[in-house]
Amino acid sequence: MKHYLFAFLISFSALLVVQLPVFAQKNSKGINIELGGGVSLASAHVGGFYAHSSESTSRFAFGFFADKKLIGGLSARSGFFYNGLGRAHKAGEMEMQDEFSFFTIPLQAKYSFKKSPFSFYAGPQFSYLINATARPDASTRSLMTENFQRVNVSAAGGLLCAFTNRFSMGFEYQSSIGSNLDKEYAAILPADTKYQLNAYSLRAFYKLSK
Repeated sequence: MKHYLFAFLISFSALLVVQLPVFAQKNSKGINIELGGGVSLASAHVGGFYAHSSESTSRFAFGFFADKKLIGGLSARSGFFYNGLGRAHKAGEMEMQDEFSFFTIPLQAKYSFKKSPFSFYAGPQFSYLINATARPDASTRSLMTENFQRVNVSAAGGLLCAFTNRFSMGFEYQSSIGSNLDKEYAAILPADTKYQLNAYSLRAFYKLSK
């Protein structure tokens, strides 16, 4: 069932990418639609059972984003994107990578400064966990998806800079609200156990609508 859901989400994402330019040209009144993606420096706040130190690891994100002007410089911002998160850590002498793959929908407020290329945004993000893996080396992966919540809420905020009418770049910070661990799994672990994903991201955006 999970494989069918994953295939559906991939197909849906591909359809959106194909149809977005057409939609952007026909329905762009007050709506800006952008394709965007970039790299994330991801890590996790951990404790208890996962108390061994966390280090940052590189992940990536890509998808589409849209904002609708409300009043003055204020806009509503949303989208749909693949969001890669994770962390690096040591298990004894072994270098480990925890890798998480999410589909994420942000629901945020954006404010654009008058006569300035800069704008900022902030608000919640709602994510669905596709899978989570532990990777001791490039050729070995073990699934640990069932140990984590399928649905995750995080807070995110960032600063955008428009270099041209179509091209912009942004810097973002995101952090899970509460622990990402599955509640039943967490109940059998020490009481102070936590696992909260976070990341700093640098992304580029290309506006499709005129």
